[in-house]
Amino acid sequence: MQDIFGDECPSKATIYRWIERFDNGDEELHDDPRPGRPTSSKTHSNIKRVQTILDEDRRISLRELEERVGILKATLHSIITEDLEMSKLTARGVAKLLSKEQKHERVRVSKELLPGYTVEEDLLDRIVMGDETWFHYYEPESKTQSKQWKRRDELLPIKAKAAKSAGERMATVLWDREGIIRLDWLPEKTTINRDYYVDELKEFREASKCERRGKLTRGVLLQHYNARPHVSSKTMAAIDDLGFDCLPNPLYGPDLAPSDYWLFGEMKRPLREKRFDDFKRLEYEI
Repeated sequence: MQDIFGDECPSKATIYRWIERFDNGDEELHDDPRPGRPTSSKTHSNIKRVQTILDEDRRISLRELEERVGILKATLHSIITEDLEMSKLTARGVAKLLSKEQKHERVRVSKELLPGYTVEEDLLDRIVMGDETWFHYYEPESKTQSKQWKRRDELLPIKAKAAKSAGERMATVLWDREGIIRLDWLPEKTTINRDYYVDELKEFREASKCERRGKLTRGVLLQHYNARPHVSSKTMAAIDDLGFDCLPNPLYGPDLAPSDYWLFGEMKRPLREKRFDDFKRLEYEI
């Protein structure tokens, strides 16, 4: 056995001690609790054991892990970060946890859209995104914008959490891959309804004749999320009358909506840390 397993093979003295314990009725395979501080041993078997525990419970603390495996926290931290290359992160917040059916719907919609991208050369030119967002008179600096380089011996930078201003206005944006075609501001303290959205689609159609010559001829593929003003029977009838088609859009899919994951962030980026006394100044800045 020593020729095959080398140093990992138990010695003769250890085997004799095991035999003696078995003969005395001690058939426990796990070690008894040992007095003193936990071991700092960093072996292959300990690494595998830690990995197994983490696979079962990703939220376990170093203290709980130390109690279970009997290894010093410093050694456990080294095993986790260096050998297993893992780090502990806070869960990212999302608008809604998707059900299994909703996840399948996202896959179905994605598969439905993919062939059109490979077959229709002008598909991206035909797509128009319709969406709305709030613009505040004061937008705090984002976490990404507040990032800065630091040396190892420097303290972490801190900043007080800032709240958005109470003053705000909602804007409706219709845009394509070339840019914004129509942007409209709603009256203060109001949001969109189906009548307003239908009127906006009509205004967009007229604006496209000048801003995007040929787009209406090629056919507009409208993409918007499934808010009630977007999918009401009156809205859908108006979309059909205008000669537009709608792209399928799954529920709670901001990562499939370019307005959410790109446009609105880019529009608000220059506004961060700026204060506007009134709407006119905000509108001018945008």
